Amino acid sequence: MIRAALLALAMVSLAACGFTPVYGGGQGAAFQNSGPITIAEIPGRTGHYLRNELARTIGRGVPGVPAANLDISLSQGVERLAFAPDQAASRSDYIGSATWTLKAPNGAVLATGVVSERASFNFADAAYADLAAQTAAQERLAELLARSIRSDVLIAAGRQTPAKPAATTPAPAPATP
Repeated sequence: MIRAALLALAMVSLAACGFTPVYGGGQGAAFQNSGPITIAEIPGRTGHYLRNELARTIGRGVPGVPAANLDISLSQGVERLAFAPDQAASRSDYIGSATWTLKAPNGAVLATGVVSERASFNFADAAYADLAAQTAAQERLAELLARSIRSDVLIAAGRQTPAKPAATTPAPAPATP
């Protein structure tokens, strides 16, 4: 019972400070002008996975951002990390970098950013196992890039929302003797 009372007290104090969760059920001023985000096609297998993940996580909209378009330029490569005694690569990383631009429907740039991630994979001895490992690494890389882009877009949206001025209280005057 004491825990419930403390939880209720904590929730009242959060509500009083103007705290609004990012995805709090569609209530609050931040959700009044949010709209869907259209994500442009991204070439390649990793681009396909990246676009699908972004459509799943931010395609419905971001609080505080009206309908917008998200353009992404993806570059990726493979970095060899470990070598077997016969000098064949035994462990590698997929390295990806995505430059993103969030634009309003009228073409005005709302926010931009660059994210970089990497996903490791091992080469297996079984036939076709290395292809499966590479494909899984591409999927993981796309998920990591999507998570980073989503975080950056949410932060950018929060910066665009005008902040309410904090109430200030005057400092007490120093006592005179």
